[in-house]
Amino acid sequence: MNPQGKKGVLAGLLAAASAASITAAYAQESAGQGADDTIIVTAQRREQSIQDVPISITAMGSAEIERFGFSEFDDYAVRIPNLAFSASNSSSTDGALSIAIRGIFGSNTTGFYIDDSPLVQALNPRVIDLERIEVLRGPQGTLYGARSMGGTVRLITVQPDLNEYSGRAHAGVSFTKDGGTNYLVDGAVNVPVAPDLFALRAVAYYQHDDGFIDIAPRADAPVPFDVKKDVDKEKVAGFQVAGLLSLLGGDLTITPRFMYEKVERDGRTLADFTASNRVNLREYDIDEPNENEWWLATLTAKYDAGFGTFISASSWFDRSYSDTEDFSEWTEAVLAFQGASIAHADTDQDIFSQELRFVSGWDAPIDLTIGGFYQKSKSNWVFPATPIDGFAPDVFNLNNPTTVTEKAIFAEATWNATEDFRVILGGRVFKNEVDFYLRQGGAFIGPDEVYQGVQSETGFTPKVGLQYDLDDDRMLYATMSEGFRIGGVNFYSGLLCAAEIASLGITDASTFDSDSLRSYEAGLKSRWLGGKLTANAAGFYVNWKDLQQRQGLACGFSLNVNAGEAELKGGELELDFAVTDNTRLLFGLGYVDSEITDNGGVSTVTVGQEIQNVPNLTFNAAIDHDFTLGALPAFIHLDYSNTGESYSGNNSPTSPLLRPAFDIANARIGVEFPVGTVTIFADNLFDEKANYADIPPLGVQTPGRPRIAVNQPRTVGLEWRVKF
Repeated sequence: MNPQGKKGVLAGLLAAASAASITAAYAQESAGQGADDTIIVTAQRREQSIQDVPISITAMGSAEIERFGFSEFDDYAVRIPNLAFSASNSSSTDGALSIAIRGIFGSNTTGFYIDDSPLVQALNPRVIDLERIEVLRGPQGTLYGARSMGGTVRLITVQPDLNEYSGRAHAGVSFTKDGGTNYLVDGAVNVPVAPDLFALRAVAYYQHDDGFIDIAPRADAPVPFDVKKDVDKEKVAGFQVAGLLSLLGGDLTITPRFMYEKVERDGRTLADFTASNRVNLREYDIDEPNENEWWLATLTAKYDAGFGTFISASSWFDRSYSDTEDFSEWTEAVLAFQGASIAHADTDQDIFSQELRFVSGWDAPIDLTIGGFYQKSKSNWVFPATPIDGFAPDVFNLNNPTTVTEKAIFAEATWNATEDFRVILGGRVFKNEVDFYLRQGGAFIGPDEVYQGVQSETGFTPKVGLQYDLDDDRMLYATMSEGFRIGGVNFYSGLLCAAEIASLGITDASTFDSDSLRSYEAGLKSRWLGGKLTANAAGFYVNWKDLQQRQGLACGFSLNVNAGEAELKGGELELDFAVTDNTRLLFGLGYVDSEITDNGGVSTVTVGQEIQNVPNLTFNAAIDHDFTLGALPAFIHLDYSNTGESYSGNNSPTSPLLRPAFDIANARIGVEFPVGTVTIFADNLFDEKANYADIPPLGVQTPGRPRIAVNQPRTVGLEWRVKF
């Protein structure tokens, strides 16, 4: 049977069984438990059952994260309806992914949080020691502010336990087709230093992936070199330390946390021309390493005053990134000059965030959340002098420091008009300021070019919602909400790009404005069959104004432009069915229809076209079955996901490249021994070669040679987990 046939069989079996994605799924330790005990989330900044939250939300608990074998973002992203992703639109963040929820695609459209800390969505931290993952669909402008116009992804970490010594260990080894041997190890320990008073939790991890992309010499290479195997090797190391101090009989808690991660890659996980290519031909033997190092320090204090809880959440984030790229083929194709050409860039980011909020706990008909937010983000993107051997000692250099300051006051109130009917009102008043400076020079630019200025704006995002309980198991809701993201500055060469930009009808390319959207959503959350079946459905309509679109330029640069308006409509369906005490079926379906309704005068944006990198359809299915192997508990897990086709215009603005639909299937079988659980797994079972989009280059785009970000080929392995 060919791979396509195998995919069809698996998809058919799972779909026929009503199998599916991850709705209120495993809050439990076992797939065999019923769906009555749904997961508790904090999506609305207070603890609630996921079935009581009047928004479309998917959540995954720690047991599910372990059973599914999540390691990083794309592992769980394909299992969430109407969550799409593509390779980042910046080559300087290799390995990062841009997130689109409900078709809202582009930089800074999706909020990304670790606990209460808002971070950059391109971070893609390893999925280590998490209590749960929450994905909130729809604008979250009231409680989460800018960058949450499409939705928000939240990683909630495990908190220290004041009274229980505990720990866990995890190790694994695997083998990748076209690659080599991968291995990982991680562990956590919880120590109640002073019971009921102070506890520590420490986590450490290391992962080595051997890579699968090769580099070989072109037939016309000036100096032949040996084939270089698996150039995209990757090493990830990190640790976390958290404390919990409990005072005033537990009414006051203080939680400091420190997280650190470093990723080192020998080369890029990019394939020339098509996603199926595993051997890239080059003129020169040039390495393309990159390194990403970050740390996050947080301090959260909570005081329970009886009538409500006062919360202070502070965070300090620091990230440094360095990247190198070979652009020798461009030198030959465009300059007709043969010489080794290497681009290098360094990026530094510092983010300080402070949020103060009050969450009511009084016995009154109105529940209230109110607070203030402040964030200052500093970044500096630097290209040192870029030489081309034998041509010029410096063809391009750049220095781009930017500071973004955000301030906001927000409130959301729920009026419990009756026992079954609630009215929700919310709003966020904000002021943002972008202070930018850009200097670039070199032979390609001519005399140094300088752009600088301040962009500022104020605004208000409202939210109105209705919620009605049909009975204890079924709830209807409807919401109108708004979201926004800040504008910014473009960089390009006036010498190289001015004529092309003018031909596109863009009169001012130096900056781009904020964009905003209004969303209307209605949904049902329900349980049936005595709680065995959970069925959640939602529909939405979005009007998006002044949307920011990324436009690649033939001159080698790219721009963010405000390209008129768009409309999006669609919905999600998620089912969670406990067929028996030992078998659970999961199903998820997402559909979004996106259309540009006004191109804003930008000639390369066509009215009627779809938004880039947004598939119409996402589907996923899974089945979990617990059984005994002799006297030993065991489980089997199968999952399948389909992501529909879309188009990427990162490097081809007038003729975006097709991203074909892709299917990912995974299988895992585990047995629980006295010394821990041993699991055999096969990820990407049918070796699907997924196209994660073409990547804008760090240097300049080689004509006719897109570089495609790809997924990992079929990987088979063994892992061991133990808890104590």
